[in-house]
Amino acid sequence: MLELQNYFRNMRKELIIGAGVGIPLVILMIFIGGDGHSSFDFAESESTTGDSKEIELETSRKNLQSSLNCSGSAQCFEGTVTKIIDGDTIIVDDQSVRFALSSAPELKMFEGVDSREFIETICPVGSKVLVDEDDGQILGSYGRMVGVITCNGVNLNSELLDANLGYLQDRFCDSSEFGKESWAQKHGCSNSVSELENSNKNPEPIKDDCDTSYPDFCIPSSPPDLDCKDIGQKKFTVLQPDPHRFDSDKDGIGCES
Repeated sequence: MLELQNYFRNMRKELIIGAGVGIPLVILMIFIGGDGHSSFDFAESESTTGDSKEIELETSRKNLQSSLNCSGSAQCFEGTVTKIIDGDTIIVDDQSVRFALSSAPELKMFEGVDSREFIETICPVGSKVLVDEDDGQILGSYGRMVGVITCNGVNLNSELLDANLGYLQDRFCDSSEFGKESWAQKHGCSNSVSELENSNKNPEPIKDDCDTSYPDFCIPSSPPDLDCKDIGQKKFTVLQPDPHRFDSDKDGIGCES
């Protein structure tokens, strides 16, 4: 009888020890998973997969741009014209697109309707177009994408200007990626850039202490008091009060003799 009691007592201890080891082991196996990977391994794997997908999408987008003959790195897509808003804005697949660099008059203004009808003629609703977003204006304009639209083989931005039904927005020539393209240069972007460069290379001389009574050229204010022989100029405009008294007869002309 005593031996039987000892047997059951030893068996109870073994069961308790086994339960103490087994339960945590089961929990650990659940955490690790049947294939030996922890949840952290899965999270890292998912992150790596997500990065790979982003890289693939970016590569696909660049390949699409290249195949569609777009410039820059902004959006580029083909679509169908669903509506002509006015002479410089159309709807392509529910996306409002405004012409880069080219503007048309508002519909209520002179030639506003003419410009819209012109775009409707060369690119009617239902036409397939290529939209190349302007890298320099990716923020858009009043909710519209800004870009160059090619429809039926023609550049609508350029055609609007060629038809004299729009005007160049030259203030965007330097920021637009299309500012140096031939059509933009032809319609004024080259003048805008060259004028800016020339003004930087040849700044106007600063006129110090030039008296406003002599607008034709710079004559310093008095003192010292100057005579006609001191300035080497004849028959120039004189406004009152004429501090040097070049216009003695007050007819508005200085140093006449």
